[in-house]
Amino acid sequence: MPTFRTGLLLASLLLSACSMPILQEFQPTQAEKTPTQDITTEKSTSTKNDLTELVTPVTDDTAKQSTSIEAATVVEKNDQLIEQFEAQKQLASTNFIELKSRIGNAPALPRLLDIEQLNKKEINSAIQQLRTYISKTNTDLAVLNARVDDRQRLAADGDLIRIFLSEATVTHNSNKFKAQPLVGQWVRGESRVIRLKDSILFENPRSEDLHITFSETYQLVVNNQTIATVNPHKEKNSASFSVSTHDNQGAIVGKLDYRIVIDK
Repeated sequence: MPTFRTGLLLASLLLSACSMPILQEFQPTQAEKTPTQDITTEKSTSTKNDLTELVTPVTDDTAKQSTSIEAATVVEKNDQLIEQFEAQKQLASTNFIELKSRIGNAPALPRLLDIEQLNKKEINSAIQQLRTYISKTNTDLAVLNARVDDRQRLAADGDLIRIFLSEATVTHNSNKFKAQPLVGQWVRGESRVIRLKDSILFENPRSEDLHITFSETYQLVVNNQTIATVNPHKEKNSASFSVSTHDNQGAIVGKLDYRIVIDK
């Protein structure tokens, strides 16, 4: 009996000794937990930093690109505004010159500063002034054209003149030629462009435009320069001229004979 009890005691001790190491293997110590947490924290911080580095440059580039687009848009709009200003200014000047030569006078052009001295608001205002002037002078030209049409159908004394261009020498850059004689009939208030061609060669490419106007004030105007005042009661006369070419790069020197047409 004592032997049996001794055996049971030894067996219990043996089982206890075998089970203790197994339990310890599944219980990590505090020292084992800390490195794992540190590694996890480092990875999280590193991931955030990496994301920040990736996102920040993209945001900066987008902002810069947006600013560049806005700046380019502003420049483009300003360029368009300047183009409108220059186009309207040129058209107003053309109307002024035409009315001045055909009627003898024209409404004064708007007094404007150079485009470099104007801000955006002032440029818009200048464009509006030019448009108003162009609208008015277009109306004046339309009325003048109607009067010219009436004179073509029923001319009064002094309303018709016949012009014979007897001489004309054109000097332009290194070219110089004598033009073929030309003849034509103008109504008072009418302005026309004739083409001067070389008198020697029929198909010679050398040629030049000549702008002739018989104004309502009985003046003969050649390339915007008055060369004579016509006496509507005197049948025949002549006038010499020396004027610039249309691009101001050459000269045209010549003579024309004219006479009042009594009967159409």
